[in-house]
Amino acid sequence: MSGAEAVLALVLVEWAGGLLGAAGWTQSWSVVRRGHFKIVGWTSLAFAIGGYLAFEASATEPSFARPALIVVIVCAVLYVAAQYVRTEMVGAVVGIAGGLAACIALVGAALLLPGWTAWLAALGLLAGLVLLGGVTNGMLLGHWYLNQPGLKPWALGRLTDATLAGIVVAVVLGVVSAGKLANASTEGAVLGLPGFGESFSTVFFIAWLAIAALTAGVVWMARRCVKIKSIQSATGLFYVALLTAGVSEFLVRYLMVNA
Repeated sequence: MSGAEAVLALVLVEWAGGLLGAAGWTQSWSVVRRGHFKIVGWTSLAFAIGGYLAFEASATEPSFARPALIVVIVCAVLYVAAQYVRTEMVGAVVGIAGGLAACIALVGAALLLPGWTAWLAALGLLAGLVLLGGVTNGMLLGHWYLNQPGLKPWALGRLTDATLAGIVVAVVLGVVSAGKLANASTEGAVLGLPGFGESFSTVFFIAWLAIAALTAGVVWMARRCVKIKSIQSATGLFYVALLTAGVSEFLVRYLMVNA
């Protein structure tokens, strides 16, 4: 895998799988109404299709990631359909299955990244899946409290804890991989303008580390807001965390693909 398409594919697959997995986990609690899961399901379907198309454009070698990505798309379709079934268990099982299929696809993609130890690249991608899934579901669920008065704060609290765990693991793995990420080839990163040098990998790595740390801090504040039942304050913080988490994932995957 190489090029901008590879970066896009990795992030979109992380996002689709994280959305499905976190939504399936949330639906298994049987406390959130279906409207929230319909929104998540359609969003994950768009990301899954985009991730598959980007993967096809970037991968030139055979890989079990391809059929796994097809399974993710099928699970996203079934997840939307499951919201019209009476029991919550169907949606929970399909959502978690979609998240697991995305994990398999990311492991397959990790094997296609030249110069990387497969397990280290795979763990980094899986941590990104947890991070993006937790922060996006948390932001959407925070808004859903306006549509479902009486929904207990612990539901958002669980997603907040999962998001915080994802960003902590992602940062640890990024630090472990610092030697490779900080020495990635970033020629043309400033649109090929003369006088700026050819590699900004160290600068980009430091920027990623700072953004990731900011994300962790913001999610920690959101966690404190949930503790005092200030749901809308937590939702506002999740807005910020979603922006910083998205930027950090695109940045670190850019360095990973070019390392």
